[in-house]
Amino acid sequence: MSEIENDVARSLKVIKNILVVFLGIVILYLLKELSNLFLPLAFALFFAILLQPLVALFRKKFSLNLSVVFTTIVSVIVFLALGFVFYNAVSSFIANRDQILIGVTAELKPVIEEVTRLLGSEMNDDELKSYVSRIIPTDKVLSLSGSFLNTISGFATELLMTILYFAGLLSAIAEYEKVIDYIMGKNGGEHSVASNTFKRVKDSISIYIKVKTIVSLLTGLGIGLVSWFFGIQYALLWGILAFVLNYIPYVGSLIAIIPPLLIGGLTADSISEFIFLFICLEGIQLVMGSIVEPKMTGESLSINTVTILFSLVFWSFMWGTAGMLLSVPMTFLIKVILEHVSDAGFFVRLMDKKTGKELG
Repeated sequence: MSEIENDVARSLKVIKNILVVFLGIVILYLLKELSNLFLPLAFALFFAILLQPLVALFRKKFSLNLSVVFTTIVSVIVFLALGFVFYNAVSSFIANRDQILIGVTAELKPVIEEVTRLLGSEMNDDELKSYVSRIIPTDKVLSLSGSFLNTISGFATELLMTILYFAGLLSAIAEYEKVIDYIMGKNGGEHSVASNTFKRVKDSISIYIKVKTIVSLLTGLGIGLVSWFFGIQYALLWGILAFVLNYIPYVGSLIAIIPPLLIGGLTADSISEFIFLFICLEGIQLVMGSIVEPKMTGESLSINTVTILFSLVFWSFMWGTAGMLLSVPMTFLIKVILEHVSDAGFFVRLMDKKTGKELG
């Protein structure tokens, strides 16, 4: 190859890379600006992957179309039931905020009185209540809680779109081989690559979501039972909250134990009881997050910790709390796409979780 041809090849490669970067920026911009369209699609996609076994179960007795309809109906009923329970628990917590404040004030009163006595000052009941209100700003808590409930209500308005996406994707994923045949033809290497790639994505994400759901369910159940055992108010709410937050990698399960720990600390009869409560809550989080989940997940996604933490921040910026819930599956999709880009090997290796054999 002549020097001119080499220069042309290098120039074309540079132009291609610039176009790829530009295309990536455009895609990310659209994902953020059109989040009201893409977010329901992302949730629908991952739920459709998760519930393929249910579709397969129905297909033993019914046609594909009926199986999709039955799976959609069952999924919507379960989702609405869980949402109703969670919504009522949060609403009850907000409605009783004044009683909670009175209870917190009563628990903190001996401590604050002792501190003020040592400082040479006194504080009456009204001043004490005002002081506790400044420590625990109920107005801000109410505002945040109201905003959270409004977010749930806003999501309900997009529920129809999510259901439509979900039903269509259930059918498409169940018959993904036929879909690939239709798009790419039945012959050629591209068909084989596309089929194998999609199967890998489907299987890996399915394993991750199933494991995460089981671990989240056990974590929520454990935290709820511990809260109930120690007599902590709204044990059901803390259990459901732990179940939801556990889908957020690393930080979610840590945040989930804070509310019952704080309330338990205020109502504990002794420091030893509080320490025992902390050990129980943190023990659940550590066992589930550090032992059970890694053992069950294995190397299905093969994404390292640094990449997961970065993706957590990035998708939180893109889609808020919902982005944090979807951060790991979305990052895995990007990793698989990059694996098929010839010049993206560096980024794939950067994201990959090296096994002990490879490091050796």
